[in-house]
Amino acid sequence: MGITALALLTFTNWVSPRVERDLASELAARMLKFERELGYGGLIHNFKNYLLRPDETGYRDAARKNVDRLLAELDGLSRLVEHLDMASGFQATRRVITQYSVAIDRVESLHDQGLSPAQIDPLVRIDDSSAFMNIQQVATAAREELIARATIQAQRTATFIGAIVLLVTAFLVSVALVIVFLVADRRRRARELVAAHNYADDLEDMARIATHDIRSPLKQIAFLVQEVITDCNGNDGRLGAESRDDLELIRERTLRVDAMVEATLGLMRTSALADRVETVDLRFLVRSIVEMDAPPHLPVIIEGSDKIRVDKAKLTIVLRNLISNAVKHGASKDPSLKIRLVQKNHTVEISVEDNGPGIAEEHREKIFTLFTTLDSAEQEGRVAGIGLPMVRKIVRRLGGEIAVAGSAMGGAAFCVTLPR
Repeated sequence: MGITALALLTFTNWVSPRVERDLASELAARMLKFERELGYGGLIHNFKNYLLRPDETGYRDAARKNVDRLLAELDGLSRLVEHLDMASGFQATRRVITQYSVAIDRVESLHDQGLSPAQIDPLVRIDDSSAFMNIQQVATAAREELIARATIQAQRTATFIGAIVLLVTAFLVSVALVIVFLVADRRRRARELVAAHNYADDLEDMARIATHDIRSPLKQIAFLVQEVITDCNGNDGRLGAESRDDLELIRERTLRVDAMVEATLGLMRTSALADRVETVDLRFLVRSIVEMDAPPHLPVIIEGSDKIRVDKAKLTIVLRNLISNAVKHGASKDPSLKIRLVQKNHTVEISVEDNGPGIAEEHREKIFTLFTTLDSAEQEGRVAGIGLPMVRKIVRRLGGEIAVAGSAMGGAAFCVTLPR
């Protein structure tokens, strides 16, 4: 009986959390795909384009296909939510999609009646914010449900360990080996769960900030496109000087959005890196990065040395960013760079200093905010303001902290403090 009970408990603890995790992953992936199908790359995008371009009926047909796919996917998502015993549903989202379905036919009818896009737009305008709010509410409910299930699973694990302890005296060495194996597996899963939650929090933060910051240039692009269309309509299809300026602004805003998206993906990939702690020779690591990233004749001073136990891949990302920034923002004439490695009782400080213009005190916290940059206007479209926020996030994951101050060389000094 004891062996049977042990076997059943082992099977439950292995299979149950794995199934729940797979269902949660499927829900997250399908909801992300669903949001893209609904958003400005799917139904809403095709609907708006058909409203503005009545002759391009491909947008109308694509919008109708979007509606069909979205309604079918809603049925699948609803079943998945029910399977997870979640109370949240997609009523608001379904209502908005149905409104768009009706609006497509109405736009077609109004086009046939000879109304212009400007006349049709207020007649078919739809407030789709409730749909995206509904999707966010379901995502939040799913996360809360998983936390609750994790708590229950932790309680089951405690009971499981207690049952094993009761069986130790009967099974001796064999049961002891099982305990060692299962405890190790529990710890590994606990680390994976923490890492998964941290990664989910990172994605949520990035999605919220990126959505806010990316929508602004997208709205500007849409406005400028409409201005160009209006100008062409008033000039027999010819582009005026203002339209050419608008097109240049569209290009700059597009490059800006592309840089922000690419940088966000890079940060997501960095957040997903698994931890691999090893002994690292800091002086050797710094010198190899300098040789690779700094100009050949740039004066670089490296002071001190130390060895620490740390995730080398993540620390390399941190140092490459700081050294590249120091090289980039050094003095335009006679630039120089100093890197100091200072040993303390339980920590090591890595400071990277340059002789550039420095960073004003009121901006020293601002530079660690996502999509914020102090570069001049000429850099727009080529910077994304994500390097230093990524550096701070990695440093804190390594158990350290980063600060910026003025340098004795006249520029900025970034100081990273890590546990040894």
